[in-house]
Amino acid sequence: MSFLASLQLALYALMWALASATHRDERPALLHWLGFSLTAAGQAALVAWRPDGPVWLTHTGSSLATILSLALAGRGVLVFLRQPPRDGFWLGMLAVALPALVWIGPGDTPTRVAAMSGFNAGLLMVAFWLARPAFVQEFGLRIALCATLPAAALLGMNVFFVVQGLRRVPVDIVGANAISTSTWVLTLVSAAAFNFLFFFLVTIRLLQSLRRQAGLDALTGLPNRRAMQERLQLEWERARRYQTAFVAIATDIDHFKRINDRYGHGMGDQALRAVAKTLQGHVRETDHLSRFGGEEFMVLMPQASAATDGLRLAERLRSAVAAMRLSGPDGSVIALSASFGVSEYLAEDADSDQLLRRADQALYRAKHQGRNRVELQAS
Repeated sequence: MSFLASLQLALYALMWALASATHRDERPALLHWLGFSLTAAGQAALVAWRPDGPVWLTHTGSSLATILSLALAGRGVLVFLRQPPRDGFWLGMLAVALPALVWIGPGDTPTRVAAMSGFNAGLLMVAFWLARPAFVQEFGLRIALCATLPAAALLGMNVFFVVQGLRRVPVDIVGANAISTSTWVLTLVSAAAFNFLFFFLVTIRLLQSLRRQAGLDALTGLPNRRAMQERLQLEWERARRYQTAFVAIATDIDHFKRINDRYGHGMGDQALRAVAKTLQGHVRETDHLSRFGGEEFMVLMPQASAATDGLRLAERLRSAVAAMRLSGPDGSVIALSASFGVSEYLAEDADSDQLLRRADQALYRAKHQGRNRVELQAS
């Protein structure tokens, strides 16, 4: 049984090794779990070596390997959740466990098992306590409870062995009796639950990251047109359901083609980044800003009126852009300006595209009436 357990844990180590080679952002945590699986596999291999192997190695060594494996797993969880790793705690536990188990020796099985299980229980409880808030915040209560189950099972098993050891019951974690068989089954099930659960969570985080990147404009770091259209649809449905107004502001950098033609696309990119940063610094925290395409940006203002809130913000943004100055590659000074079109949700709108069309029409009027100005939608 212990040999099969060692093989299974070695396969988990292979899984984490392959994952760490492809998941660069999560590599620190994955390497911890690789170490956890390898150490646990080594512990099971030492147990399988009994009674032929050196008694200090197969008994005391295997107990130390068990404690080390849980320390690596727990620290890896904290690293994965972007929490302080608390190195002082893990090193302190290992510094106490090593001399304690050496002092107990391999012959006093009840005391050794009780000590090992006590250290394991302490590691599990502290790791759970430190990881719980961040776990719930990122993945939600339901997944956090699922993650608790394997730790709770191992904690219960270790508490049981502490009690058995203190009662001087001559039981070890291996043997042909029913307790040893159930111990291995519980250990392997808990290890499988831990490894597959965290592999699942790594995948979830990767998919979330890819989704965020798909919704971002690579040049400015703002949400792109796709992300803004999704947000626009949400705001339109909310306004239609609760009969609350919201505002769309379309803006376009004036004479942007001249910048590209005279100074090159590198200067054009610099202008886009600078305008994006300026707009981002003047919108409200509740507003949604995006690069809508080319040199055009879009602002959504939830629960706002075009005639008051929209015009006020658009004028503030216009003034901020008009005050910008960039240095050209030839030493010249490049003055920027932008035109703005402001539109508001109307109850008779059949879809969100009608709101965008009115904002574009207002922007078109601003362009044809001299640029560097703000225009309100036609009634």
